[in-house]
Amino acid sequence: MYVVITGASSGIGRELAYLYAKDGNSLVLVARGEVRLKELAEDLRKFDVDVLVKPYDLSQIDNCKKLISEIIGMDILLFINNAGYGNLGYFQDTNLDLEMNMLGLNINAVHVLTKLYLQNFDKGDIVNISSMAAFLPTPTFATYAATKAFVNNLSRAINYELKMRKSNIRVITVNPGPVKTNFNERAKAHINRGMEVKKCARIIYSGIKKRKSVIIPGFWMKLTYFLTKLVPVGLLLKASYKIQQKK
Repeated sequence: MYVVITGASSGIGRELAYLYAKDGNSLVLVARGEVRLKELAEDLRKFDVDVLVKPYDLSQIDNCKKLISEIIGMDILLFINNAGYGNLGYFQDTNLDLEMNMLGLNINAVHVLTKLYLQNFDKGDIVNISSMAAFLPTPTFATYAATKAFVNNLSRAINYELKMRKSNIRVITVNPGPVKTNFNERAKAHINRGMEVKKCARIIYSGIKKRKSVIIPGFWMKLTYFLTKLVPVGLLLKASYKIQQKK
């Protein structure tokens, strides 16, 4: 069986690829950088699994459609929508073209790939990687947080629809907090604290196996989620702004 992972060349996607390969699953790895994907694929083949490389920029909808067309007929265990990035800064100052590309990858790609998968497959769970940022407006990270709120709400609503229709497929939502990956470098965020990526990936891997509807890695992030339900938005905005100023 195959596990499809977007954004597979680094971070959480890369670590999940190793976990699933060690478990004997073949892989379809998707990311923009072909060289890094091929290097990763070569290393993963030591686990005696098939590894296919798809060097696609998924911010382009045509590439999303092409990816789905190329995996139709394959025995898919999971489709993990992990690709995405952020950009730290005041909304009026950040680059518009960069943000439009972010919207394409963080929102459009997840939307298109999730819909086309459900229209073409009758089994194999979808895992959409959202973020703790989905749970509150985040000053100086406004666009990124908004994209992840979209992913979170879309995924949870679709999963409920599937349950009501007694589908074999589930959509699992993952909401990590800060994780030590190159995401922070690309977002131009200086974060000293955060969960180790290997630990985060193991928690996600375990949660997926249990088919949890929502996975929030780490005790402190679970507590933070609980607090967002109790604390007024005005106070959350102040706290979030202070935290962002330290990045």
